[in-house]
Amino acid sequence: MKRRLYIYITTKQTGILPTLFRIMLFPFCLLYGVVIQIRNFCYSTGVIKQKKLPCQVISIGNIVAGGSGKTPAVATIAKQFQNEGRTVALLLRGYKGKNSDEVMFVSDGERQLCSREECGDEAEMLAQQLTNIPIVIGKQRYLSGLAALNRFECDLLILDDGFQHRQLSRDLDILTIDATQPFGTGALLPIGTLREPKSAIQRADVILLTRTDAIRANTEELKSTLKRYAQNTPILESIHQPTTLYRLSQNGKTTTIPIGTLTNKRLLAVCGIGNPTAFVATLEKYNPETVELFAFPDHHTYTESDLRQIEQRMKLCDSELVITTQKDERKLALMASDLPIVVLGIELVITEGIDILKEALVH
Repeated sequence: MKRRLYIYITTKQTGILPTLFRIMLFPFCLLYGVVIQIRNFCYSTGVIKQKKLPCQVISIGNIVAGGSGKTPAVATIAKQFQNEGRTVALLLRGYKGKNSDEVMFVSDGERQLCSREECGDEAEMLAQQLTNIPIVIGKQRYLSGLAALNRFECDLLILDDGFQHRQLSRDLDILTIDATQPFGTGALLPIGTLREPKSAIQRADVILLTRTDAIRANTEELKSTLKRYAQNTPILESIHQPTTLYRLSQNGKTTTIPIGTLTNKRLLAVCGIGNPTAFVATLEKYNPETVELFAFPDHHTYTESDLRQIEQRMKLCDSELVITTQKDERKLALMASDLPIVVLGIELVITEGIDILKEALVH
């Protein structure tokens, strides 16, 4: 049932059941929209005051629930400013983590300080990818920001998933938009995937388009559409570049294999991410014989039953490899699967407008 409802919300399925579902939730959608508009008005007019930290703050977020490529963007931008000589720390909410503390230190930049169950899958993934960049989680980003400043003496804090977290003042608001589905399903939560109306785009200081290589011929058309909402906002372009392919491991040791291995293979793509079709599109660039998608809800925690279903689907599709994402890697590894699972590592590469980021924050 949960998976079925997720599909109704995140796709534009037609039919009796999806239509009834949307009709039932439509009043809640209207109420949600009104609450969002009132809240934004209060922050924009100063009725609700923002809290200010004694350092520069960048927010990276989106207006669509999941799937914009925000997490790879956070990693890339954090490394970019680190290379510019800034002392950076990340502030995350710790979505799906079981930690109940006001503030938790996920990483000090060298060691991971808590488990995935405590901090959530995105926080753990970033901790493994980033060197010398501490990560702190907490629902109140002002408090976690103070903790980061006190412990690590940072001069730049990057607020992950912060576009709607308006309680904390920021010096730069970066809005990530997936070029393949810029406005999600086009409807507000809970009947669609939009967190805010499209007009919220005007709050962004910088728009970062992701996966632009997937719509190369239509990039300028999308930019024109976005300019209707934010006429003078600079727009950057980026792609998701595969960097490595390796076998799933339960002991932490990975065996790297050539990405070209995917060519002419029958693949079963298994993932619990916001935009699974984009994952398939990335795989298709390597000319596999077939790619079958077996998608789970975003941030899905896998069970033994899921593994059996994956095995059954693999046999049904006569797949040679199960391929998954780094976001799903650890959760699948915990199941100690004997399936031939490989992991595709990706990196977000800014292909146009990198100088805008370099000049965005000046000491």
